[in-house]
Amino acid sequence: MSEPGDIALGCHGLSAGYGARTVLQRIDLAIPAGTWTAVIGPNGCGKSTLLRALAGLLPARAGEVRLLGRRLTDWPRRDRARRLSWLAQGAPATELTAGECVALGRFAHTGWLSSRAAADEAAVERAMRATGALDWANRRLSTLSGGERQRVHIARALAVEADVLLLDEPTAHLDPPHQEDVARLLRAQAREREVAVVSAIHDLSLALAADRVIVLGSEGVIGQGTVQDALAGDWLSRAFSTRVDIVSSDGVPLWRPRIG
Repeated sequence: MSEPGDIALGCHGLSAGYGARTVLQRIDLAIPAGTWTAVIGPNGCGKSTLLRALAGLLPARAGEVRLLGRRLTDWPRRDRARRLSWLAQGAPATELTAGECVALGRFAHTGWLSSRAAADEAAVERAMRATGALDWANRRLSTLSGGERQRVHIARALAVEADVLLLDEPTAHLDPPHQEDVARLLRAQAREREVAVVSAIHDLSLALAADRVIVLGSEGVIGQGTVQDALAGDWLSRAFSTRVDIVSSDGVPLWRPRIG
């Protein structure tokens, strides 16, 4: 496990895209261990592309990604899967039970043909308990609501118990109280387990609960740093090309819609 403050994941000169379109160009990032970083920006700015490139799911067109100080492409696939866990946006329903789905997160440790050890069963239970999904362990995903399925898929990502956790819209389909639960969970993963957590989140107020932010705009990375850095530099207004008002409530930054 990395020490807090160590650079767990980073990239230098990273460019990525799809087909003839380059979405991200020459991106430099440094993401410390033991922190929760929220990726913020308007639709189409490249949040999902960035996460996929950092996860190694989208080949870099230029530059490199480094995981725990080592080039991502130099990691053997199974070792990389133990160190970096990924949650995609909009995972589909299947006929697997919730417990079986979460157990998929342990395949990097056990392999496809090995039986799960006590440590794997314990990791699955910890992840399901943390997300409030343990009561559904024997229910098929197809019988769960969208929010319940999302919590199961978050548990699958947590069950890996990796050094780096990348999540694309982990609060999608969740009602506000459960969005708060996920935010607390991500913060706990960072601070208690020293995991580098990186999540794309649309809800600005929820994203501003993170320790650090990466703010993307049409021109690429507008800034990376603490939430206080982002507010002081008015990065959000630049990213969304309109005035974004942030107010403080008991020291908590909140987005105030300008509708009146």
